[in-house]
Amino acid sequence: MMNLWINMSFAWISVLLTVLLCMIYVLRIASRNRGKVGESLGRLNKSLRKHHKWIGMLLILTGLIHGLFSTQKVWSINVGTICWVVSILLGINWMVRRHFSKSGGWILYHRLLTILFIGTIVWHVIDVGGTQAYNLLFGQSAKYTDSVQIEPSAISGLESQLEGRQFKDGVFTGEATGFRPGLKVSVEITDNEIVSIQVTDHNEVNFRFYAGPIQEIPQEIIEAQSTDVDTVSGATFTSIGIINAVNDALSKALIRGELPQNLELPQNSGRGGHAH
Repeated sequence: MMNLWINMSFAWISVLLTVLLCMIYVLRIASRNRGKVGESLGRLNKSLRKHHKWIGMLLILTGLIHGLFSTQKVWSINVGTICWVVSILLGINWMVRRHFSKSGGWILYHRLLTILFIGTIVWHVIDVGGTQAYNLLFGQSAKYTDSVQIEPSAISGLESQLEGRQFKDGVFTGEATGFRPGLKVSVEITDNEIVSIQVTDHNEVNFRFYAGPIQEIPQEIIEAQSTDVDTVSGATFTSIGIINAVNDALSKALIRGELPQNLELPQNSGRGGHAH
């Protein structure tokens, strides 16, 4: 969970620094208005311009730290890395500006790179589900803690794959490792049937990857009355984590019979992103 906090914190610090850097240009335009408001905006613009270099350097550093704690490798082709590289090009462009002073061409390149940077950072935030930062850090369970439940009548016609196994009635908890350790579930069993599965806590990262499995895997397990279900494409780690956590919970309720063996997490796909 600490890695997630560091990742998200530096991500949004980078966004804030980007806003401050962009404000310099906006304030310069706005300060052209006459009057006290224009003067105040002009003073704020001058203050930010004095720290423009240091804000830019801090942006590159925070972007790097964010990348090191993200789910994708820094040295790989992804939107986040492209965004970070553009920020470095902006810094280089500013440092060599004197070589373009006669023609004034550096500012044109600077503005074009700025537009590219803003475009990539917006794309990156949307792409990784950064808009769900609050849910990730504070309410990750709030969106998904509602139990997945199916009425007994809805599964009565199914050939239960739990047949031959006997379970105690009650609510049982299980835990396993998905993309990160600490994926926890709560499983309710009534009359030897799984009637409810709830993901109660997790440390998974990247909303677009873990959202699908948290919604779909419990539903499939209940409908099949078995943990022998398919994983969600593009989110293998989280899918396996949920399946194994449910197995762990079922093992605590098992009176007679055997459960399917736990699935093994992919070993060769790396942790730079979820297995596809």
